[in-house]
Amino acid sequence: MGLSSLDSALTGLRVSQSQISVISNNVSNVNTPGFSRKIMSQESRAVNGVTVGVRNTTITRNVDLNLSRDLWTQISSVEQLDVRNTYLSRIEEFHGPPDQELSVAAEISRLKDSFAALADVPEDEFMLSDTVQQAQMTAQKINDLSKFITTLRNDAQNEIQTSVERANQLLEKIASLNTDIQIGNNQGRSVAQAEDQRDEALKELSSLVEIKYFKRGDGVLVIQTKANGVELAGTTAQRFEFNNPEALSAQSYYPDSAAGLYVVQKDFEGDPATSVTAVNITELPLNGKIGGLLQLRDEDFPKQMAQLDELAHKMALRFEQQGLRLFTNSSGVVPGDTAPAAGTPPTPVSYVGFSASIQVNAAIISDPSILQRGTAETDTATQAGSSEVLGRIVEFVFGDIQYMEAGNYDTSTAVDLMDLPVGSPDLQTLLGLSSVNTLVGARDLSGFDSAADFIASTNGAIDPGAVPPTDTVRFSFDSATTGSVDLDVDLGAVNDGAGNFVQDLIDHINAQIGGLGAADQANLSAMNVSFSESPSGQLAINAAGTIAVDITNPGDSMGAEGLTFLGFTDNSSDPKDPTHPYFDIKVGNGEFHRITIEPGDTHAELIDKLILNADGDAFNAQGDTTGVPGLAIDLDQFDAGGANTGYLRLRPGDNYDNPSFGGKITIISGPFQTDGTGTYTGVNPERTGIGAGANVASALFGTFSTSGGVVSDGSPVISNQYSSATGVGSNTAPFRTDMLGPNADISSGLEGSLRLVDYAQKMINLQSQELISIESEQVDEEALKEILETNLLNDSGVNLDEEMANLIVYQTAFSASARVVNAVDELFQSLLELL
Repeated sequence: MGLSSLDSALTGLRVSQSQISVISNNVSNVNTPGFSRKIMSQESRAVNGVTVGVRNTTITRNVDLNLSRDLWTQISSVEQLDVRNTYLSRIEEFHGPPDQELSVAAEISRLKDSFAALADVPEDEFMLSDTVQQAQMTAQKINDLSKFITTLRNDAQNEIQTSVERANQLLEKIASLNTDIQIGNNQGRSVAQAEDQRDEALKELSSLVEIKYFKRGDGVLVIQTKANGVELAGTTAQRFEFNNPEALSAQSYYPDSAAGLYVVQKDFEGDPATSVTAVNITELPLNGKIGGLLQLRDEDFPKQMAQLDELAHKMALRFEQQGLRLFTNSSGVVPGDTAPAAGTPPTPVSYVGFSASIQVNAAIISDPSILQRGTAETDTATQAGSSEVLGRIVEFVFGDIQYMEAGNYDTSTAVDLMDLPVGSPDLQTLLGLSSVNTLVGARDLSGFDSAADFIASTNGAIDPGAVPPTDTVRFSFDSATTGSVDLDVDLGAVNDGAGNFVQDLIDHINAQIGGLGAADQANLSAMNVSFSESPSGQLAINAAGTIAVDITNPGDSMGAEGLTFLGFTDNSSDPKDPTHPYFDIKVGNGEFHRITIEPGDTHAELIDKLILNADGDAFNAQGDTTGVPGLAIDLDQFDAGGANTGYLRLRPGDNYDNPSFGGKITIISGPFQTDGTGTYTGVNPERTGIGAGANVASALFGTFSTSGGVVSDGSPVISNQYSSATGVGSNTAPFRTDMLGPNADISSGLEGSLRLVDYAQKMINLQSQELISIESEQVDEEALKEILETNLLNDSGVNLDEEMANLIVYQTAFSASARVVNAVDELFQSLLELL
């Protein structure tokens, strides 16, 4: 019995001592990262069913792997957001605080202000140089941002390489620890410390890439990528391969010219991109630091570069479209605006990377006065002091309108000016317009009751009884579309009427007209010849042609003195010309040019008056001063014989189909209106004729409307916004939003922008909003991570209070076992003494 008691006491001492050692180790590692609370269980020893003591079992950990897995997943999310936040914050720092106006948008706004100031003093040398300098600062700001984005993108790629190397080291460590754990479990040894080390390695690996795992029966954790379940480590490690990363440019993109990330076997050699055994994980949602860096390299920074390229290109293009090639690439040209096209491979826009090379035209740096003259108008020799080019830039480059156009694109109401049927030889007749000419006598004749009273008042200057008589005057009328008609009026033949000499005279003249031959009557009718009494009692002569008063040619002429009594003078050598229907038109800040529609004018004469040369293909090629400088006409459509034949369409520029500049066009119609007699019958369902009351411009373009017999004029001037083909169908937009970048697969995310400054500011705002979103999400994910860490620590960490309580228990057990040993020892001593 003594030996049995001693043996039980000794095992109790050993177990208590081991427990105290485990507790001491827990307490000493309470602040050690990754250390989990160790537990050593104990069990009774029995021989032949009789308990003979106690013994230790293997030291184990108190860790919930499911909770660990949740924490590792959360760490991946936090690290992915953290690395994106770190890099994108540097972009925000580049733009600077809004109140300091350091951004690209602020530079473009200052460039606009410089041009506005220069437009007031277009030849001021200081202002010219200042504007060139601001243009250089704007280009440099865009260059700096472009290069900064490329630098950050390369930094991200370099950090991917470093992170991949660290991930591979961790996979080797995990595989080695898995092997140790497998062996330890097979030998019945404690593997708790190795499991702690493995957990720490897995935690760090999770910060680099999101993983998942499953535990085998031998204690080995098989590690896989969470995105696609590719095995990374068991007792053997695979490795990540970041194949041949080279320096990136704006033209670099994955998979064409940027390195990809693969999972390969440990001993793999060769190019993983062409290997069937390598697993490509580049485009998977990897999370972790590596996933965030790949997102920065392949999504965030390329998107920002595409936005900046779009801004730089449209700014350069808009200046060129207004006649000033202010910005170019290093070759001195502005890249084309050809639409991107889907395909295999897709066709990108031609200006990828333009933001890195945009610069001020070298010719303008050498000669700032080009700003005033423009670069697209060398043939027009812009006048000294003119702000025409500068005005276009201020109004259109920084606005949303590329140019204004005069035309009617509604073919149901447009007027075909070539539709001249038989009997309508000119535009006046076609539209129901008429020239106007009025010659009014200078003397009030309303005080005379009869012709006799009037003749008597002339004191013999007019004398029907003289030999020969001196009482006749000739009124002559002429028009390009009619024959000339002479009308000799004999005052001595005027009959008394209702006591009003003026009315008697008019009745007499009308009677004479009625006695003319049919041809003369038709010509006078065509010229709208009429005689009337003015409100002040003078004789008024109205006609659509020239009016001449002649005392030289008619027989029995009343002479100059007699004609003076009638209130007229002889103008036979210089007949009074009519005023023809007209409209005034100007381009940009130029002068108004009056375009008349004379009797006999067809569309051909109208076009000759509008454009500066015969064919309209070259701006001012012949130096023709009768046309409108800077005006182009759609001649190809006008006389092409197709659906748009005869429709008048005008726009600013040197060529209608592909003008090198746009701008403003202004049309003011003259006071003439159609009279409803036009012969136009039309070929369209809504415009079958032209009624009375339309002004000249509305009649020419067909921009009037009729409702209830009332005609309302509409302006033919249309504002055309800047547009670029989107590459999707036939849609256009001021700024392209899709199919951008070197692989034509980037969307800018900037919708609804029309103006340069607005686009630049929206670009900055979107980048700031994305960063704010990342920061907000990061706060939430970090909070969840801390909760999980706390839960894991509470579950598997060392609790000092609990450990101290356990220590007291085992110290008490140790003391009890020691007292038993002492008691047994005393018994043995007593027995020895008896012997």
